[in-house]
Order: sequence, then C-alpha cells, then structure tokens
Amino acid sequence: MSALDGVILTTFEVHRDDRGALTEIFRDTWPTGIEPVQWNWVSSNADVLRGVHVHVQHLDYLMCIHGEMLLGLCDIRPESATRGRSEFVTLKADEPRAVTIPEGVAHGFYFAAPAQILYGVSHYWQAVDELGCRWNDPSLELDWPTRAPHLSGRDQTAGPYQQMLDGYLEGREKLARGEF
Repeated sequence: MSALDGVILTTFEVHRDDRGALTEIFRDTWPTGIEPVQWNWVSSNADVLRGVHVHVQHLDYLMCIHGEMLLGLCDIRPESATRGRSEFVTLKADEPRAVTIPEGVAHGFYFAAPAQILYGVSHYWQAVDELGCRWNDPSLELDWPTRAPHLSGRDQTAGPYQQMLDGYLEGREKLARGEF
C-alpha cells in the first residue's frame, strides 16, 4: 500500500505449473485508475537512475519484469492530502505487482542491477508533459541509495525542484484553459 493519495499498487496472481508461469498484468476491470493507450519496455543497466519526472496530463502504470527497481515518489499536487510527502516503493520481478502513478506525483526509477520494466501510459508522449528536476534535489526528500548514478543527458541537466513545480502548476493552468 502506498502512503500517497492516488498511487495505486496492484498485486498480480501468478499461475504456475510444470511449464513455467502465466501472470495477467492488466485488465480493464481492475481498479488501476488508468486506461493505457501505449505500452513501453525499458531495459536499464546497473546503477542507472531515470528521473525525477512529473506529468501534468498522463498517468503511468508500471511493473518490473526482470530484476528489481526502486521507485521514488514525491507528491507535488497542491490539492492533495499527501502534498509534500515522499516514499520509496520496491518493485521486483519475482514478486509481481504494478503501481499507478497519477499526474502530479514526481517519480524516479533506480536500478542497482540490470533490470527491465514495462509501463503503460494514459496519453501519448508530448514534450510539454515531460517535466523534471535534479534527482538529488533536497526538496524531493528522497535519499537514493547511490551518490553518482548513470543519468541520461536530460536528467544530468535537469533544473531544481522549484522550477519543476512551477512548470507543473503552469501546465495545469494551461490544461484547464484547454491550451495543453
């Protein structure tokens, strides 16, 4: 269970037999809070950190399908009962479950060892909905277990938390006016 409002954890049932296993990972009838329009498969090497990112419009539904991932979450939504709170959730391929990340919950993924994730999104990618900040900004209150992770170029040059927050709030105003 997540302590952040709107973050949904879905535990999967694994059906095993002498051939292997089958695991259903998504059904429209499950209370996941998302209707995915696109699925992505990501492979990460050891000591990779992806993020921290936040979205104005789209939700993420993600699971670890190989290895393990440490998911850092920080609620930046002004109306949320859990605004300003942060937490870590560990997702492991051998303990299958998914997490739905709503709009306004900043998130980053850390992989101590090689791993793969699968994730669905509620809206197609667009640059205006891709905001982020430095992974180690103190305002996130996320104490990652690494001090020098491998980052993308985008994440290396990300600005401060306040810039991400301002961009998120501005994006919400544009969305409300139909300008997004």
